[in-house]
Amino acid sequence: MPKRRRGVRPPPPDPSPAPATIDYSLTYKEIAASGAPVVMDVMWAMKRLIRYFVPTETPELAEEDSLTMSQGLRMFLSRYGFEIKPEMVYNDIVRAASIVFRCDAVEKDLYEHLQHLGRHLKNVSGIDYENWGTVKLATAFKIICSRKIDKSDEMFSDDVRSKLLDDADKYKDLVFSTGCIANYKKILGLNILRNDKMDQLAELVKVARIKAEHVRVPENVPEN
Repeated sequence: MPKRRRGVRPPPPDPSPAPATIDYSLTYKEIAASGAPVVMDVMWAMKRLIRYFVPTETPELAEEDSLTMSQGLRMFLSRYGFEIKPEMVYNDIVRAASIVFRCDAVEKDLYEHLQHLGRHLKNVSGIDYENWGTVKLATAFKIICSRKIDKSDEMFSDDVRSKLLDDADKYKDLVFSTGCIANYKKILGLNILRNDKMDQLAELVKVARIKAEHVRVPENVPEN
């Protein structure tokens, strides 16, 4: 006769304590107390977007938090000489500034790439390129790859232009001609777009200041 199977003993209860409830309000205050621009921008964005990720959270935004100007935007505009108050910012300014910012970011990446290629100018042609900007570097490799000088290439001395043309064949296995020409066209396009948006941004800021002056309420106006 087969033995009767005993029931399986249930596992012991988990001795670990339940996770503590986090006081998010305290955490926010502690983080925001640092006052660092990057931290303030993160907290600003969290307060504005939290309702999309946590629908049950409906924080009441202070007036300064409901505006479209972050710390990063304020610093970016200031770097270009646009001192503007948060209440003066509207969507057209944000859009123009974002395009300028994007142009700067793309140019920075392109500059790092061209700086890496620039070592060939020193090694092959003995050209000192260390203080060259993005446009000058891109133009130098455009001359090497196209083997011709345009009127717009007068930024170089006669000696440098001669070296770039005479040594062009030596760069054949060092650089990708199609890519260099594309980089040159890209940086020219970026500069045209950025200059256009900078002009637009200057006009938008000017208009915003005029509007702010018109809506300003005089202080200490005696009541009738």
